Amino acid sequence: MRVRLCWRRDRNKTNTREYSAAQLMARIKGGDWEGSINEKLSNQRAEGVTHLLLVQRENETIRTAALIPLSAVLSIWRAQRDTSTALIKRGELGRRKKNHAMNGSSPTLWLLDEAAPSVAAQLWNHTGVIDIERIKTDGESTLVPADDTYDDLPGIDLSLLGSDGGAVRVRERSFVARDARVRAAVLKRAMGACERKGCGTLRKYPGFLDVHHVLGAATSDRVYNCVAVCPNCHREAHFAPDRDEINASLLAVANTRGGRGVRGRRGAGAD
Repeated sequence: MRVRLCWRRDRNKTNTREYSAAQLMARIKGGDWEGSINEKLSNQRAEGVTHLLLVQRENETIRTAALIPLSAVLSIWRAQRDTSTALIKRGELGRRKKNHAMNGSSPTLWLLDEAAPSVAAQLWNHTGVIDIERIKTDGESTLVPADDTYDDLPGIDLSLLGSDGGAVRVRERSFVARDARVRAAVLKRAMGACERKGCGTLRKYPGFLDVHHVLGAATSDRVYNCVAVCPNCHREAHFAPDRDEINASLLAVANTRGGRGVRGRRGAGAD
C-alpha cells in the first residue's frame, strides 16, 4: 500500500471548523485532473500497490485512518468533487468557492469536514473502504466475536492455539449509507448518557456511546429512529432474548426525543 499523511485544522475556537484531508499528488498535468490521477494510479499498480492508506495523526496517536482500494480512488475523488460542487452551487458552504477535491492544482481526498460532512461521507460509504479505527474498536461489525471456551477446558496446551504475527487480511463489506449529521445530532442530544430507560450510564468522553437504528438503518436513517446507547445496551438490543421489548422501548424514546413518530415491526434493529 501507499501511505499518505493527512493535513488537519483543529477546532480550537468556536468559529473554527475541523477538517482532515490528503493530497493524492502535488499537481496535475496540463489541466487534466482525471488523466493525471489515472496516470498516478497506473504507476502505482505497476509497482504492485493495491491500496492507499490515508492516516490522520493526532499528537502521538492516530485520529483516523482509511484503507482505500486503488481501484476506488478515482470514483471517490469524483464523488467528492461532485458533492462539493453541488454544495457550493446551493450556497450551503457560505462564501467558500473552492471545490474540496480540487485543492489548487492538487487532487485531494477528505476524511473529515465539519462544515460539509456529506463530502467526507462519499469516501467512508464507498464500497471497499475500511475504517481502520472501526476495525480496532467495533468487534460486532468487522471482527469475529471473542470466544474464551478453551480457557475452561483442562489438559490443553494453549501454546498450540493461535499464532504470533498473523497475516493481515482485507475484508470488503457492504452497508447502508448513513448521514453523519444524524449521528451527530443523536449524540449531542444524549450528552454522554445512555438513553435507554433504567440505564443512563454516563461517560464524558467521545466514542463511548453507540448510535442504534431501532428499526434498522435501511428502514430509516432519521433522528426519530435512533437512540444513543452504551455498548452493553446496544448488544442487548441486538442479541438479548427480550430484544423486541427492548427495541420497542427504545423506539418510544427515539420518537419522543426525535420529534416525530415512526412505526415498524422490525424489533431487533440493524445498527
